[in-house]
Amino acid sequence: MKKIIVLIVFVAGIATSGYSQFIKQGTIIGGGSFEFKSHKDDSDTKRSGFNLMPWAGYMVIDNFAAGLLLSVSNGTTKGTGFKYTDTDILIGPVARYYLDNGLFAHGQFAFGSSKSKQEVDQSPTSETKYNASELRLGAGYAARISDTVLFEPIVGFLSESNKNTTSNVKSTESGFFLMAGFTIFFHSTN
Repeated sequence: MKKIIVLIVFVAGIATSGYSQFIKQGTIIGGGSFEFKSHKDDSDTKRSGFNLMPWAGYMVIDNFAAGLLLSVSNGTTKGTGFKYTDTDILIGPVARYYLDNGLFAHGQFAFGSSKSKQEVDQSPTSETKYNASELRLGAGYAARISDTVLFEPIVGFLSESNKNTTSNVKSTESGFFLMAGFTIFFHSTN
């Protein structure tokens, strides 16, 4: 499946190489993605959550944007006699380099805090706080919807780390991600 996605992005880039996605120095751009998920498993455990990830950047030179992102997420798991809630707030730098054919490289590093709350029947509610960080490196394709709006799917590598602020126990998860969002050109000084 991953190879098919990479192949589609590559072919789309070659097919549109005559259509320039060139973004001039001085342009202010912004965008983001939103994710909502909800599901129920066989044991009647319900999971739901959302992630909102807006970002804004400035084209430092032609085709290269540097900026800042904010990531806010919340997830809930409910079952018979228990409820777990996780909340993350992360902030950090983001960078993108666009090729003239619409392909681009994307990198971001965010850090912040995470809180996990456990409510179990017949037990006191407990909270655990973490220092959190996330690294995303990927490649995408900028499909021009209008002169000022791009649709941008991205595939890449993701690594997330949490460190318990009390016990200093650290956990790391990594894998691949697929996300899509819109980018809007707010202003150009040229």
